[in-house]
Amino acid sequence: MRISSSFVILRSRAPMDYSRWSKRALIERLQNLDKIVGIQEPAIATNTDIVMVTTGDVESTTPKRSRPPMKFDFSSFPKRKVAFKFSYFGWAYHGLARQGNALESEEKRLVESEFPTIEGEVFRALASCKLIEDESSCDYSRCGRTDRGVSGFGQVIALYVRSAGQYISDEEVEAELAKGTDASRITRDEQNGGRAVLLPLVERELPYVNMLNKALPPAIRILAWSPVMPDFNARFSCRSRFYRYFFSEEGLDIGAMKEAAQKYLGVHDFRNFCRLDPAKQISNFERNVLDIAITPVAAQVSFVGDGQSAQGRWWQLELRGSAFLWHQVRCMMAILFHVGQGLEEPSIVDKMLDVENMDGKPEYEMACDVPLVLADCAFDATDVQWIHMRNPGLDFGNMLGLDRTISNEWGHLNTRAVIASALLQNLRNTAVPMLSENSECADRLELTPWTQCRDKLIRSELASRSRIVLGGGDIKHVRVYQPMVKRRRAAPVHSRNKAWFERRGDGKRVKTTSEQTE
Repeated sequence: MRISSSFVILRSRAPMDYSRWSKRALIERLQNLDKIVGIQEPAIATNTDIVMVTTGDVESTTPKRSRPPMKFDFSSFPKRKVAFKFSYFGWAYHGLARQGNALESEEKRLVESEFPTIEGEVFRALASCKLIEDESSCDYSRCGRTDRGVSGFGQVIALYVRSAGQYISDEEVEAELAKGTDASRITRDEQNGGRAVLLPLVERELPYVNMLNKALPPAIRILAWSPVMPDFNARFSCRSRFYRYFFSEEGLDIGAMKEAAQKYLGVHDFRNFCRLDPAKQISNFERNVLDIAITPVAAQVSFVGDGQSAQGRWWQLELRGSAFLWHQVRCMMAILFHVGQGLEEPSIVDKMLDVENMDGKPEYEMACDVPLVLADCAFDATDVQWIHMRNPGLDFGNMLGLDRTISNEWGHLNTRAVIASALLQNLRNTAVPMLSENSECADRLELTPWTQCRDKLIRSELASRSRIVLGGGDIKHVRVYQPMVKRRRAAPVHSRNKAWFERRGDGKRVKTTSEQTE
C-alpha cells in the first residue's frame, strides 16, 4: 500500500490492546483506519518498486532509489613498486601462471574459473583490494614458474600497487628534503606520470599482507612484502632458486641415491634431464647446480607413519641453482629413484650428462609433481628487505594469522591422512584364509593376517616384474625393465628445433628462451 507521509495520526495516551480482539473486529478496525486516512485499494506492486519508510508511528512506501556503483579513482592515489613473498599448496591448481590476463574479459574469467591458477587467485585479490587497476599496466614479474601440482614456500612476484603515499609538488620536495626526510622516500617514475611521490613510513603504508590474505583462499598466503626499486625484476634479479622434493624411504637405497645426486653438482648440460619445448628454440641447456643434498626430513615436521620403518622415514632432495630447465628437477629425481631401487647404477647420471655419447633423451617417466616445492628465492640484501609486520616487535597479528591459517590447513590434511592410515591399518589386520604351509595339511586353510599374505605376494610379484617408484605414492609396474642406455631416444635437440621451425615457418612467433619453470 502507498501511504502519504503528509498526515498526522493522533495517538492515544495508552496503546491499544489488540491481543483479545477477534479476527472480525481487527478487520473492521483496519477498515475504519483506512477511511480516516483516506487510502484507496492499492495496485499490486513488486518488491523492487517500493521500500518501507517509517514516519513517526506510520510505515509508508516510497520509490527505491538505485545508486550507480562508485568507480574507484586510481588517479588520486600514487603507486609504488613492491615485491611479495607468498606460499601456496599447488595440488588444487593448474600451475602458477595464469592463461593471459585472467581479468581481461568474461571469456578469460571463465577459463580461469574452470582451470584455476595461483596467479589468477592473486590477481583477483589484488583487484578486489583495489591495489591494481588492471593486469597489463602494473609491470608484473614472477621469480619461478611452477607447473601444475607443484607447491611453493617462498615464491616471489613484483609489481606496482596503490600506496598510502601522496603526490607532492617540486616545492614540497625541497621542503621535505630540507627538514631531513629520507631521500629514498621521494620517488619519480613513469607509473606515476613523472610526478613526485612521498612514500609513507613502513608502519603507515597500506597493510598489504593483511589485505591480500583476507581476499585469498587459505591455500595461498602472502608471507611478507618489500619495497623495491623501479628496475627490480623478480625473475632477473633473483640470484638462486631453492627446491625441495619429499619422498619416503620405502624400497630405496638412500646411500646410492646420495652418491648419484652429487654427480649433478656444478655446471652441466641437462638436455637429457628436462622436457624440450621446440617452440622456445633453446640451444643452451647448461645450468649450474650450486648445492645438492639428500637429507632426512626434520623431526619437527609431524607426519603419519612408523618412524622405525622405512615407510615412515621421510627424506628430501635439497637443490639450489641459479636457473632450471622445464621439468628439470622432476627428471633428475626420476633418475635418482631408478638408482635408489637398484634398477640403475649411480654412474647412469654421468652417462646421461655426456651429451656427446647420449645426444638424445631416453624415454622415461618423470617423478610425480606433488612432492616438489619451490622452497625459496634468493635476492641481494640491497634489493629486497622483507617486511613481515607493520610495527616490528610490537604488532604480531599478521604472523599469528598466518600461523593459524596454515595450521588449520595442516590440521585438515593431517586428519585425512590419519583416517586413510586407520583404514589401511584395518585392512592390514584383516584375517584372510590362506593355505597352510604345513606339509601334512597342504590343503588346509588357515586364517592369516593380510599383512603376511601381502608380503609374500609382493615378493612373488617383484620376481616377475619390476616396480618403479615415481614419488608422491605413484608406482609404475613393468614386466621387463629396460636399462636407460638401451631405451629408445628422442631425436637430437638441434634436429627437433629445426623440424619445428621449418614446420611453423619463419614468420611464426618464437617463445622466450629463458623462461624459468619447474
